[in-house]
Amino acid sequence: MNYIFLIITTTFIFICFFFGLKKEDKNLNSPLLNKSVPEINLITLKSENLNKDDFKNEILLVNFFASWCVPCIVEHDFLLKLKKQQPIKIYGINYKDDVKNLEIWLKKLGNPYSKIGIDDTGITGINWGVNGIPESFLIDKDGIIKHKINGIIDDKQIKILITKIKSLEK
Repeated sequence: MNYIFLIITTTFIFICFFFGLKKEDKNLNSPLLNKSVPEINLITLKSENLNKDDFKNEILLVNFFASWCVPCIVEHDFLLKLKKQQPIKIYGINYKDDVKNLEIWLKKLGNPYSKIGIDDTGITGINWGVNGIPESFLIDKDGIIKHKINGIIDDKQIKILITKIKSLEK
C-alpha cells in the first residue's frame, strides 16, 4: 500500500515539475518599461566608453550575456539571424565574464554586437534589473526601454521584436 502512495506522489510531483518548466513568460514586465535607460558607464571590449548618450537617436537592442552562459550560446545564432533580418544595432553587455574567454567565444561564434560593454562587477546588470542572463531590452530613439525579454531570443521572439521595431520606426 505504501508503494502505491509513493508512486502516485512521485508521479504527481513529476507532472507538476514538468508543466512548471514548460510554463515560460519571456515578456515579463519590468519596472523600467517606458522609462529612460538607467545610468551606464562601461568600458567596451575595444576600450571605448559606453554611456547613456549611446542609447539615443536610434532603435537598438541591449543584450546581457556571458561566454560561460549556456543559454547565451543557444541565443547567439538567433542574434546573428536577427541582425540579418532587421538592420538593428545590438549592444552587448558582457556580464561577470573573463574578457579572454569572451574574445575566444566571439571569434568562434561570430559577433552580432556593435558595442560590447564589460560589466565585470555586475553593477550594471543590477541597475537594469537583470535577474539572470540572457536578458534583452529594446530601446527606442529617445532612450526609453520599450520591451524586455527574459531568456533566450528565439524565432518567436525575433518575430515579436521585428514587429515592435517596425512600430517604433513610425
